[in-house]
Amino acid sequence: MGMKTKYYKFLFSMLQNSRIRLSAVRFLFIFMILSYCNSAYSQNRIIKGIVVDEYDLEALIGVSILINDSIDVGVTGVDGCFNFETSLPVYKLSFGYVGCERADLMLSEDCNNIEVVMILDSTYDYMSLRKINKERRKLYKQLPFLHKKAYEKGIFQSTEPCYTREFVEWTKERVP
Repeated sequence: MGMKTKYYKFLFSMLQNSRIRLSAVRFLFIFMILSYCNSAYSQNRIIKGIVVDEYDLEALIGVSILINDSIDVGVTGVDGCFNFETSLPVYKLSFGYVGCERADLMLSEDCNNIEVVMILDSTYDYMSLRKINKERRKLYKQLPFLHKKAYEKGIFQSTEPCYTREFVEWTKERVP
């Protein structure tokens, strides 16, 4: 008789007793649930990319990166590239840099290569918020063309971004 057969006979004899059977069923149920939860949450996601400015598409060094507006995952390197691994669900990435407007990106599930063009922040003296938002909107409309230009120069790997980036108007309550 093999070792496996003895083990199975032992388990079967233990399950004959109703008290032990109930405990074994509970144990197996809890074990299956914990195994499922562990496998669902232990899958890490690697996100990488590059950040450039809008003016000459040069790499930006030291751009801070946040996940879901709360978790700081680091900064871009000397070449403007970043790479991080996370087990958290990532829905939103935020990029911040001195002299540039904050870039809030809404990611899709399969978006793991992020290529960002940062818009330079400007000083708007003696202009109404309406006129400022009009000027800023013009810059945001140029982002797809700048992304394609960076692709043609060999800086980016894709012709279009895999994320959405919405324009947020400045109001009296929300002026950076």
